[in-house]
Amino acid sequence: MTKFFRASTFFVLALFTFYPSKGQRPVFSLAYDEHQPLIAAGGELYFSLSYHPQNKGGLKDPGDVWVAAEGKQGFEPPVPVHELSTEQYDLLIGFNQRNEALVYHANENSQQVIQSYTKDSLGWRKGEFIQLPGLKIEGDHFSASLDSSGQIMLMAMDSYGSYGNEDIYMSQYNGISWSRPMNIGGAINTAKQELSPRLSKTGDTLYFASNAHDTQKGIEVYASKRLDNTWRNWSPPELLNLSQMQGVEMYYFQDPKNDRSFFTNTQTSEGFGNIYMLENLDLETIPVKILAENSTESRSNLDANDGINMPKPKVNPITVADAHLFSNLGEESKGQISMAEKLDSLAVGEQLILENVLFKKGTVALLDSTSLLVLDELATFLKKHPEKKMAIEGHTDSYGNANVNMRLSLARADKIKELLEQRGVKATNLKAKGWGGKKPIATNSNEAGRKRNRRVEIKLIAED
Repeated sequence: MTKFFRASTFFVLALFTFYPSKGQRPVFSLAYDEHQPLIAAGGELYFSLSYHPQNKGGLKDPGDVWVAAEGKQGFEPPVPVHELSTEQYDLLIGFNQRNEALVYHANENSQQVIQSYTKDSLGWRKGEFIQLPGLKIEGDHFSASLDSSGQIMLMAMDSYGSYGNEDIYMSQYNGISWSRPMNIGGAINTAKQELSPRLSKTGDTLYFASNAHDTQKGIEVYASKRLDNTWRNWSPPELLNLSQMQGVEMYYFQDPKNDRSFFTNTQTSEGFGNIYMLENLDLETIPVKILAENSTESRSNLDANDGINMPKPKVNPITVADAHLFSNLGEESKGQISMAEKLDSLAVGEQLILENVLFKKGTVALLDSTSLLVLDELATFLKKHPEKKMAIEGHTDSYGNANVNMRLSLARADKIKELLEQRGVKATNLKAKGWGGKKPIATNSNEAGRKRNRRVEIKLIAED
C-alpha cells in the first residue's frame, strides 16, 4: 500500500491579502443556489444558478450561466445567458486572451465537454471543443477557473491520480493546445475534498476550498503560495477567515480590476449558496490563521473502498417505524433495545440511523451535547468490537443544489468519523460516505419528510 503524508505545518508568518468582514455584503437576494462567481473584463458578474424556473431545463436544471451588469448602485438584477447554457449543469470557467469564453457542460451530446464561445454584436456563438488530453471527470463535482492570462486552467475533480476524492489539477495552454491535466500534488490535495480553485491577480497564490481540516464550517477557503514553476511545490495551506457566518464557504476570487473579492456561503439553507462581496479600499495585509501543527492528512492511491469489500445493502435503512433509534440515552428501560444490542444485531449491509446526531444548519457543527453522548456510546461499542468495520453515511434532503448537498453530506460523515477516531476508534475500521439527497427515506414535499431525510447512518460493511 502506497501512502502519502503531508509534512507537519510549521508556524511561519505567511502573509496574504485579506478583506475584513466589515465590508461584506450579499450581492443578490435570490432564493436559488448561486455559485462559481466570475467578473468579466467589462465588469459583468457571471455565475451559475441552479434550479431556477428561467433555466433552460426549468426547475430541474442543476445550473445555467447567468450574468449581472454593474450599475452605479451595485449589480443589476441578473438574467440567464441561454446561449452559454444547456438543460444540464453548466459553468463559465473563464475568458482567454483570444476573447473566448470557456464553458463546461456536464452533458452535451452525452459527454462532459469544455466548449469555447465568442461574442459579437449578435450575441454568443459556439466555437470549438477544448481538447484536454486524458480529461476524465468522476463523481458529481467539477469546478474550474482560468488565470488572468487565460493560459492556465485549474480544475477540481475526482480523476486519475486523485488522493481520495476531488483534487485540484492544472492544465496549461502552449499557444496551440492544452496539456494533460496534472495533479498539483500532496502539499494541497488530500484524501478529502479540494474544490473551487482560483489564482490571485498576480498568479502566485492559490485560493481553494477544502473539508480536510477540522473547522466549524466543514468546507472553508484556504490560501497557498506557489513556490516554483513546477505547480507541485506550495507553501502550507492557511485558512482565510472570510466571514463570521456559519455555512460552507467556497469560490473565493479577487476582482482583477477593483479592490474587492467574492465568495459563496450556504448559511441561509442546507444547500443554497449566496454570493457575497468583500470591499475595503484601505487594504490590509495581515496573517491568516495558521493550521495546527501536526495536522497531517494521510493519503492513499487505493480505490474508494480502501481495500474493504463493500457488499450491497440487504435491507433499507432502519427507520423510526422500526424503533431502532438512539433515544433515552443512558437508559435501558424494560423492553427497550439497548444501543449495543441494536448495533450488535446489524447484519452486513444493514444501516442504523443516528437519530439524535444533529447539525447546525448548513454546517458540520453539531447542534448540541446530545450528539456527543450518542458518539460516546457508539465509540464504546466499536472499541469493544474491533472486528466490525462501519461506514458512516451522510444524507440531506433534495432541496437545493445537488452538488452542494453531496459535499455537505460527505463533510458531515467525515466529521462523525473524525470524532469517533478522537474517542479511540481505529480509523481503518471506519469509512465516510456522502449521498446527498440520493437516498430519501421519506417525502421531500414537506418539512417533516425533509427533516427525516437529513440524517447520518452507520452501516456494517464487514466483519473480520
